[in-house]
Amino acid sequence: MHGEIITTGTELLTGQVADANAGYAARRLHQSCLKLTSITILGDGGPLLGETLQRAVGRSRFVIVTGGLGPTDDDLTVAAAAEALGLRLFEDPALLARIRRCLGERGLPWRERYTRLALLPQGATVLDPGGAACGFSLKCGDAWLFFLPGVPREMRLLFDAYVLPALVAAAGEGGCLVERTLRFPGMPELRLQEVVSHLSPRFPDVQVGFYPDFPETRLTLTLAGGDREALEHRLREFLAALRCQLDDPHLGTEDAPLEALVGGLLRTGRLTLAVAESCSGGFICHRVTNVPGSSDYFMGGVVTYSNRAKQDLLRVPWEILEVAGAVSPETARAMAQGVRALFHADLGLAATGIAGPTGGSAAKPVGTVHLGLARPGGVETESHLFHGGREQIKALTAQTALHWLYRELAYAQDLSRH
Repeated sequence: MHGEIITTGTELLTGQVADANAGYAARRLHQSCLKLTSITILGDGGPLLGETLQRAVGRSRFVIVTGGLGPTDDDLTVAAAAEALGLRLFEDPALLARIRRCLGERGLPWRERYTRLALLPQGATVLDPGGAACGFSLKCGDAWLFFLPGVPREMRLLFDAYVLPALVAAAGEGGCLVERTLRFPGMPELRLQEVVSHLSPRFPDVQVGFYPDFPETRLTLTLAGGDREALEHRLREFLAALRCQLDDPHLGTEDAPLEALVGGLLRTGRLTLAVAESCSGGFICHRVTNVPGSSDYFMGGVVTYSNRAKQDLLRVPWEILEVAGAVSPETARAMAQGVRALFHADLGLAATGIAGPTGGSAAKPVGTVHLGLARPGGVETESHLFHGGREQIKALTAQTALHWLYRELAYAQDLSRH
């Protein structure tokens, strides 16, 4: 089974509204092992709909069309489809009565233009979930056609209730899909491609996709077949080989962003965290507290942007700020120790740097960032030089700080198990 999606709406072509309908349908079809070959976006009332629909029917087993089913003058999907397929339009009396009843229940007056909502191509079957909107389906040769409203909530309701079950039934038994998405903080797409390319000859059955999603790269692994248990075993083999290639046993999943992985390790280890930020402006704290239940382990944070704040709140010695400077490993170390003591936390994480576009020098260019991590056994620092604009450097600072903390927590947990 393979098919395509046609979405209509001038607001989609102008970029005023994102095409949420196609994205939703594509994900649901993929999860059900139904292959999608194309997605086409057309404007309202455009003459291309009939031509596009004719081509789609000739090359696909199913076609899903969204939008253009309303009562306004630019809602021409039904008429264009009937003309393109050589079908006459007829007025469905049951549908017309339903429309009248729906308007009456809402206290809306009847207008003649609502009559067009009851017009359907010959052979069409109404898809009626009992709500405010309907769609319809029809068979044209070997192709199933589904026409759905453009309002995302209504489209999803009809898609899940009628379209997907019908297509899964038509496709028959035997198809299952196993998929995993991994996040790689700070790893460039090309570097990840190089690593994965070494595994391709051993795993030709694993479909690989690379998706840069700043400030991380996502790797999607997909296997299709008839035996789910065998597919899961094959995926585990690939993941084990990938971990060896990367020399990193800790790979996150799509459902667990970096801050959630950090939170899980903190909770498992019964550890608490406090954060001190300068150049990142509170972005680390923002991400940590995005995780529900983060109050279990996050004690608090401060944005000590000025030297005075670093001295007063974190007790960073004046001599360090004067000699080494606010952007230095020494200051990052003192900030991490200071915030840990301030909030009585097990761990103190700190970041200081130059986000730009001004403030840099030859010795400390824009993008220079120093991180500090304090714990009961001592304090460590890391130094980085990031590239990009101000927002990118702030995002990279938060991502790198959280990834460093994640690695340290994960390896500590591994050591405690052995």
